[in-house]
Amino acid sequence: MTDEEEFDLPDLTPAAHTKAKKPSRSLRNWVISLVICGVLGFLLFKAVTGASVFYLNVDEAVAQREELGADTFRMQGVVLAETGGEGTAQDLTFTVGYNNTTAQVTHVGEEPTELFECGQNVIVEGTWIGERFQSRQIVVKHSEEYLEENPDRAEEINEIDKCSALPYETDS
Repeated sequence: MTDEEEFDLPDLTPAAHTKAKKPSRSLRNWVISLVICGVLGFLLFKAVTGASVFYLNVDEAVAQREELGADTFRMQGVVLAETGGEGTAQDLTFTVGYNNTTAQVTHVGEEPTELFECGQNVIVEGTWIGERFQSRQIVVKHSEEYLEENPDRAEEINEIDKCSALPYETDS
């Protein structure tokens, strides 16, 4: 063989890769997981911060009136006096007391149940507006004492003016 003879050698230069590389499925799964975790975290945060309605006794609520400002909370006490409506049929004004402290409450909204009466334990939900508590919801705590064993006592209870027997003096 001479120098002028050429050998048929295969072409060994690397070929250009023509397929576009697809994003890895694991990367896509991580992104989807992060998005789902972010959404769930946001929903959990909203649920926890939106459910921060708490209740205080009347004496605690009156003492913390300035700090509570316009925050919504629940206040627990005993109905001491009911003074009726203030203009509309849906406004109800009454006094609640606890631990020798009283607060004036104006309830705006649906009328409370038939259990709402003087001497009854209630939880009112709302905010302070000045010196008065404005309620949007009233929860009446029913008595756990049942009169089935002594039905004759039911008549005696109905005859007593429940507010006159309470140990609080109201400001109204």
